[in-house]
Amino acid sequence: MQFAPNDIVFALRKPDFKATGTAATEMKKACSAQQRYRYSQEIFARWPNLREASLRLTSLLTRHWPDYRNTGGSLLVNCLERGFNEAKISLGESRDDLKEQIAFVQSIARELASSLSVTLMIKKNGVWSVYEPSINGYLDLILSDPATEELNWYKKPSCLDASEKNTLVCASRVFTPDELRLAGLLD
Repeated sequence: MQFAPNDIVFALRKPDFKATGTAATEMKKACSAQQRYRYSQEIFARWPNLREASLRLTSLLTRHWPDYRNTGGSLLVNCLERGFNEAKISLGESRDDLKEQIAFVQSIARELASSLSVTLMIKKNGVWSVYEPSINGYLDLILSDPATEELNWYKKPSCLDASEKNTLVCASRVFTPDELRLAGLLD
């Protein structure tokens, strides 16, 4: 896969890795960045499983994963914002807690699929490789690996397209099979 320097959406180098905290700390920052911290605590109190899924989402993306649709934006922040917005709307329309959970899972899964619109290249021990969501670890683990030197996101679609099957692959890194089934994403 060939990339030009002007195709870089975001670059992250070794000294900046230290800015990444624990998943819980990063999730709190992401929720606070969108003024959704209070609602996040409410929904997580009703649905502890969504808190666990959000922590996995935070570990998977960290706040460093760029949202190509919003220059300087974080895909993590946008995923959580969309999830909270749609969950709150569904709860307001029906007062059905289960619909709140379904809306959250569906919206996060849809937003997460946009991660496939960029390609992440990882430099470890001087060698560049393509990040594959179905194989490689969570981004927070990659950032904490001493061998990791640099990460570059390019504005070219990853090796996976945003098909329904690949959307499910991404969502399965965050949600349990039961949550995906409940949201109608898995048979």
